[in-house]
Amino acid sequence: MERREREQLIPRPPRPEGVDADEWANNLSDPARYGGIAADGSREEAVEADGEGEAMHRFREILVQSKDHDWLDKTLDGLSHKPLWRDEETGASISLVRFRAGSGIPLRHAHASNQFMFCLSGRYRYVPTGLVLEEGSFYWNPKGCLHGPTHAEEDTVLLEVYDGPHYPTQPEWYSSAADTR
Repeated sequence: MERREREQLIPRPPRPEGVDADEWANNLSDPARYGGIAADGSREEAVEADGEGEAMHRFREILVQSKDHDWLDKTLDGLSHKPLWRDEETGASISLVRFRAGSGIPLRHAHASNQFMFCLSGRYRYVPTGLVLEEGSFYWNPKGCLHGPTHAEEDTVLLEVYDGPHYPTQPEWYSSAADTR
């Protein structure tokens, strides 16, 4: 998506009944650089750039119906995602990721931040350790800890959260740097 489209502002939503007009007008977040489906559809107010050249925006509470958004394929066969939220300054992010049965991450690797995953459906195996994520499983891979390769035993959907950047360098299984976000 082009930067211009990502930064398009939405009109201020109507004030809910019972909410003070001043509160509604001023109840926006601190200026931030957020991306992903949630932010891309809810930039309400632009704020002058802080010297880094890229505008910041303010937001109010946001609801995303993920079912209304298409899966975006990554360059690793069988992997797609729905990028829900991203802090462009820290690299922290929240995404839905989908692995088709038989796909997975092909090599051992580590992340540049903590990785958290909650399995919404399917079966996803960490091959060397035998750990299996299935519906309701929570997985935490601490920053810098080697893990993988992985294998989706069936179609699997995970809620994936990073508290900072995903990778210290671009993994060889991705042919696009955008896939590392």
